[in-house]
This record gives sequence, structure tokens and C-alpha cells, in this order.
Amino acid sequence: MTKKKKWPLQYRIMVYAMALLFGTLLLAGILMAYSQAEQARQSLEDQAVLSASHLAESPMVIDALITGEADEELRELLANLRTENDLLYIVIMDMDGIRLTHPTPERIGEEFVGPDVADVLEQGEAYTSEEVGTLGPSMRAFRPIIDDDEQIGAISVGISTERIDNYVSQSQRIVYISTGLSLILGAGGAYILARRIKRTLHGLEPEEIAQRLQEREAMLESVHEGVVATDNKGKIIVTNNTATATLGNYTLGKAIEDVWPALSIDEQIYEGKTTTDDMQWFKDIQMITSRMPVMVGNETVGALITFRDRSELDRVLERLVGVEHYAQQLRLQTHEFMNKLHIIGAMVYTKSYTELEDYIDSLSIQYEKGINEIGQHIKDITLAGYITNQIERLEKAGVTVYLHGETSWPVLTNTEQLDRWITVIGNALDNAYEAMIDRNEKTIDLTFERDEDMLCFLLKDSGKGFDVKKLPRFIEQGVSSKGAHRGFGLSLMAEAIMKAGGTYAFDSTPGEGTVFTARIPLKRQEDKR
Repeated sequence: MTKKKKWPLQYRIMVYAMALLFGTLLLAGILMAYSQAEQARQSLEDQAVLSASHLAESPMVIDALITGEADEELRELLANLRTENDLLYIVIMDMDGIRLTHPTPERIGEEFVGPDVADVLEQGEAYTSEEVGTLGPSMRAFRPIIDDDEQIGAISVGISTERIDNYVSQSQRIVYISTGLSLILGAGGAYILARRIKRTLHGLEPEEIAQRLQEREAMLESVHEGVVATDNKGKIIVTNNTATATLGNYTLGKAIEDVWPALSIDEQIYEGKTTTDDMQWFKDIQMITSRMPVMVGNETVGALITFRDRSELDRVLERLVGVEHYAQQLRLQTHEFMNKLHIIGAMVYTKSYTELEDYIDSLSIQYEKGINEIGQHIKDITLAGYITNQIERLEKAGVTVYLHGETSWPVLTNTEQLDRWITVIGNALDNAYEAMIDRNEKTIDLTFERDEDMLCFLLKDSGKGFDVKKLPRFIEQGVSSKGAHRGFGLSLMAEAIMKAGGTYAFDSTPGEGTVFTARIPLKRQEDKR
């Protein structure tokens, strides 16, 4: 059995586009025509109601009902209004339905024709209706005429049904013409679009494209490393999911040196040479990269680049260093706490209760003094307690710490925010202390400020300072002037601040100390919901 041949892509695009366009325009045309008809009817109805309402309040109309006769001036006025507004009739009637005015003078004095007049005369209601009168079918607007809070008659303004139908047809005609023109333009656009798509796909049919893409994707995604292919001009033409996740979603067509400057296609690649296992940085992630030329015959037509992410190992090491830092702080606090317990135990054993009371009071006063002082700047109890312990440790090491700030930090209900500030402040204090070990004067100034939804932290020390030009190297994971397995503090600080959407800055001169500033947006609890 032979397989039925499918239509070419160009014809399918045209047919589908035309069908969609026709259906959309047909539905839109019907809805617009219906809406236009309703609007046209409502417009004419409003015209009749407005005319009847204004005339019902006219002193000339009221006087005519009081005298029982419409004078020449009133009849002329009504005739002009009827002509100018293309009204079928304007009839003024008394409470018995007897006409005082009518387009046909012979019918003046006769009773108004139509069952729809009863409500305005008997109930004094204002309304519209459609009925057949002496002048034919019409849409009628009825309004009672009131004088001194008493109904003395009624007025009816009519518009012929024929005029309404003509007005509606004229309004709908515009919709039909617009829909037809849109359909013609859409057909032309569909044809142009189909030809352009076919040309863009180099004449390939969808089945052929799908097969080639599936084969290529299967090969690319079977590779765990990031894969980037470039043409002979260095522009990216292919990336797999790993590469896209690292480089971004919008890299195709861009030059590789614009996306990753360190991987520019140099002369070595064009000469057919391969480089493997190079250490390169992409933003803040260290990568192991390999580059090799793509050869067709003896000509280099592009390059293939693969890379592996080394940051996972670095992040694990950072966490270990961070845990070690916290563990060291806990060991110091535990040791200090145990010493105090030994002293208390000795006083209890020797029954030195007076000395014990004085000792406990001194510890309480010392703790409250630290908490109260830092509490003026930080309302979060956990963070305030952490900083208080850090300050006590520094003061015991001979460092004088000053606190500054005009505004206070609020309670940090976001636990991630709290952890990041502990990481930033703790490592900043450690770095400042190590920079002052060999200095005679050891001072640290801490400033806590809140600028609307931004928390600002500033640390100024009297340490030995450093050359800020070397800062990028210091921030690299594992790079430090302190020796092996040191220097992760700056990297941890930088990572914590960047993950929180904040910024940081260093201002330092060798021999004159360092100023460190960190700004992190305040994340409220409701932002997480």
C-alpha cells in the first residue's frame, strides 16, 4: 500500500493560515455586526428618548396642554425638530389620549392609536416600545408631562422602523467591507509568510527537519559536558542543554568571544590544533575547557568547544570551610561557657554565695550591656546575639569595636537573609582581625544603616590594608595570602551577597586599613509567599 503524499509545507501553511484567518474574521464579523446593530438601535432609541424628555419639560408644551390647543409657534417648532432629527412624528396628547399635535393636521383631535399608550396615561411611566400606528410601524418613546406635580398629559416621539433598519444596515455594511478587506490582506500575508518560511528552511520539509533535529539532539544531550559549536567566524550555531544552562538562552548567533571572551577562536584553532583541559573562568564559575577545530577536507569550517563545571567541588569546599568557621566559633563559646560554669561550680562548692551572686550579676550586666548596645542598631535577636559574641571575642583579643548608625535593622524573618548576613559579617570581622594582628592600634568601626528596603553594612578597620587591584584574585575560591586552604572568606562573602541580589565594595590602601561596604535588599516574609 503506497503512502499518501502530503502537501508541501508552503501550501499547508497557506491553507492553515487562511482557515484560521477566515474563521477568526467570520466570528469577529458576526459579533461586530450584532454589536453594531445593537448600538445603532440604542443610538436611535436614545435620540427619541432625549427628544421626548426635553419636550416634556418645555413650557410651550405645558401651556398647550393647559389651554387645550397647540399654537402655531409650537407646531412650527415640532415640525423643525422632526425634520432636523428625521423623526416620524412628535405627538402631544392630553390625559384622554387626544392628540394636540400630529404630522398630519387632519388627525389632530383624534385619539392616539396603539395599545402601548396606556401605561404613560394611566401609570405615568416613561418607556419605549415598538408598535404600528397611523404612520406605520415605529419605535416609540413615551414620557409623561407634569405640571405642579400633577400629570396633565403625555408626549410620544416616534422613529420609523424602516429608518432603524436602514441605519443598522449601513452600520453593518462597514463591518462587512472591513472584514472582506482583512481577509484579502490576510491571504496575501499568508502567501508571503509561507514563501519566506520555506526559503528560511532551505526547502526542507518538516519531516526531514524533525528527523535531523532528533538525531542531532540525541547526540548532543548524550554528552554530560557543555557543548558549543561555532562556524568559521566564531558565531555560535549549536549548544546542548548543559551549555545553554550555563551560557544563557539567547546565545545562538552571537560571537563566542562576546559570550565567553576566554574561549575566542584564535589562530591556533584555525591551524588545526586542539587544546584540552584548560582552566577558564565564566563569570564566577571555574571551568575545564577543551577546544578543537571542525575540519571539512583541509579547511577549518568551525570549532567545537566542550567544558565541565568545576564550581560544584569548590562550593562543597566552601561549605566545609563555612562549617569549620561556625564550629570554631561554637568551640570558643563552649569553652568560655564551661570556664564560667567551673567558676560557678567552685563558688557553689565553697558556699561563697555572696561572691556567686556578684559574679552572676556581673555576667548579666556584661551580657545586657552588649545586647542593649547592639540592639540599638539591630532588632533581630539572633543576629544581634551573634554580633555581640563576635565583638566580645574581638575585645578579648585587644580590638576596640565602635558601633555607628542612624537607623536600625528590622527583624529578619527570612532565614536565608539571616544566614547570608551572618556569613558576610562573620567573615568580614575575621578578615579585619587577621589584618590587624601585627598592628599596635586595633580598631574596628561597624556601621548599620537601613535605606528604605536596603540594608547597609560598613566595616572600617585599622589593619594593614591591601592593593585593591588584587581583589579579584583574592575572591577566587582558594586564593589567599594566608596560606593553603585559606581565603574562602572573601569568596563566601561575595557569593552570599550576589545570591541575595546585593552589592559590595572594598576601599583599601596598603598600610592604611580597609573599608568594606555591603548592601543587600531587605526581603520581607510576604515576598516569599
